[in-house]
Amino acid sequence: MAESCPILIASDLSDASEVAVTRAMQLAARRGCPLTALHVIQEEPLWWVIKSRDLDPDDLRAELLREALAGLQSQLKDAAEELAIEPPESDVQARLGKPAAVTSEMAMSMEASLIVVGAHGRHAVRDWFIGTTAEKVVRAGNVPVLVARVEPTHSYQKVVVAVDFSESSRAALTAALAWAPRAQFTLVHAYETWFETYLDVGTYERLREEEEETLRDRLREFAHEVGVSSDHEPDYRIIAGHPGTAVVDAAVNAHADLTVCGTQGETGLRHLLLGSVAQHILRESKGDVLTVRAGGTTG
Repeated sequence: MAESCPILIASDLSDASEVAVTRAMQLAARRGCPLTALHVIQEEPLWWVIKSRDLDPDDLRAELLREALAGLQSQLKDAAEELAIEPPESDVQARLGKPAAVTSEMAMSMEASLIVVGAHGRHAVRDWFIGTTAEKVVRAGNVPVLVARVEPTHSYQKVVVAVDFSESSRAALTAALAWAPRAQFTLVHAYETWFETYLDVGTYERLREEEEETLRDRLREFAHEVGVSSDHEPDYRIIAGHPGTAVVDAAVNAHADLTVCGTQGETGLRHLLLGSVAQHILRESKGDVLTVRAGGTTG
């Protein structure tokens, strides 16, 4: 019996989206979650084809939708074969419209617990991130978004979670425990110092050690409040420096295959101020990234 944790895959039918499909199927099979694969066709470019080739719009739309459904079915079949598993309950959907908007609307309507997207598509990661579909999906709605980069040869084994003690990082850790319960966790809190230039070296080092010890105790207490068991203690890392850089570096050092962070999901100036750490992690991480918004579902 599938638990109530529907997973939505946003696939552009590229090679990169195959990684997302396989990872989503792996997660769905482990938890018994129903799986929906979605491809969204943007209508705007179709009009150039229609005008230049004198095609019937309805016929063209119907054909593209049929091809999309067939492509999604093929991706699901290939993923099940690659994982050598019986495919979980699954569905395929093709829609016309704006990919980010349609994906977010479907995720809300099906009460999805997770959206999975590929990190690469027609553009490199840095180009992909600026204003394109995946970024908009991450920023929209309350559903956690998993950006899959690495071929899923195994379940997540080493997970780094960014913690700033906010509600969004609480939601991030909760989601990480739900989707990777057997992984080895590293919890990272980064802080930026401002007083070292005004103090002698000895005083600065003493204050830094005291601050880090206080933060480590707080981080341990935070983890236990969220649900980390005392017999499965994470590695607690307190790092001086820019939070985004500290988390990415910690993930590299831990050989993490998943980095998890909270995001405020804001737009405009407030988004730039509150979401810069998540943006940096999404841009620079080598492995998969799970973003979770405070107040949303956590899986």
